Amino acid sequence: MTERIEAPRAPLPAEVNPAAMPADTRIGVTVLTGFLGSGKTTLLNRLVRTPRYAGAAVVINEFGSVGMDHHLVRGSADTVSVLEGGCICCLVRGALADTLRDLFMQALRRSIKPFRHLIIETSGLASPAPILFTLRHEHFLAERYAYEGTVAVADARQLAASAPLPPEMTQQLALADQVVVSKVDLASADEAARARARIAAVNPAALVHVLAPQGDLPASLLAEGGYRRSSAAAQAAPAVAAGWLSRLAPVAGSAGEGGGGAAHDVAVWTYVYSDAPARPSFLRAMSSLQESLGESLLRVKGLVSFADGTGPWVVHGVHRELYPLVALGAWPDADSRSRLVFIVRGMRAEALAAMLRTALA
Repeated sequence: MTERIEAPRAPLPAEVNPAAMPADTRIGVTVLTGFLGSGKTTLLNRLVRTPRYAGAAVVINEFGSVGMDHHLVRGSADTVSVLEGGCICCLVRGALADTLRDLFMQALRRSIKPFRHLIIETSGLASPAPILFTLRHEHFLAERYAYEGTVAVADARQLAASAPLPPEMTQQLALADQVVVSKVDLASADEAARARARIAAVNPAALVHVLAPQGDLPASLLAEGGYRRSSAAAQAAPAVAAGWLSRLAPVAGSAGEGGGGAAHDVAVWTYVYSDAPARPSFLRAMSSLQESLGESLLRVKGLVSFADGTGPWVVHGVHRELYPLVALGAWPDADSRSRLVFIVRGMRAEALAAMLRTALA
């Protein structure tokens, strides 16, 4: 079942210069998502045993009237909260926000041990997008919690199969900053390779980890930063952007054109500007595109410089939401062309490309 989330429009600034902001002391939030049976709880147990997430609070959204997964989480027993009875999209304006407020207040009163990080594990049928909306639009939460990214867990054999991916799984992959391929010990080398190709077809910007059942977790999976708007994040941002830009499919054609492909019902297209756009026209075009595409726009991500000489700015949007632009400080590589990656469900790549040319030219 797909729930349509209508997030209220908040009067947030169109851009943020992190270098001019004080250190961000908010509690970091990592969203852990993945389809049913993908192995989220197994990864969660490994995460909370690392120094990075030691003492983290954990919120688990369990599907059904009687939760079970939280009994399997070790290492954070006094700060595990359970949201039962459905997917997180049904709880955005209620139980999720209330739980995050309660956790913060309990830590403030020392009813529980204070925590510097929070992990939210979604149910296997949930999209991470409503969590992002909640963290942005709930004023109390926005002042105290900082979104640091989404990690999606996906079964290698399910990814390698020829059948279309479930819609929920597609959206989880599209919104992920990092993807962990699970159960590789049960898959062949060919299946593991097909799994990586499937992820790249849905979200070419995601950092992919193929984890062995034992051993240390990769450093990048435990790194801080994400979408924090602070001077420290600004210093680290060029290296982060260089990483996801390098994973994008090579751009074909001349300036103003782009490149992409499709994975079943998901189209991915990289649009490259021939000239730096004016800031007002860019914002109007993005608003129009996001309104037209609506829930079909799983994600837009990229770097843009404007005709007034400012930039590059990091662009990040989900569905109808364009998040505040964040100044990067410098281009992460030698290619200083403005470019945007769109991931759209239910549209052919050629039709998406034509729509982008019309709207963004």
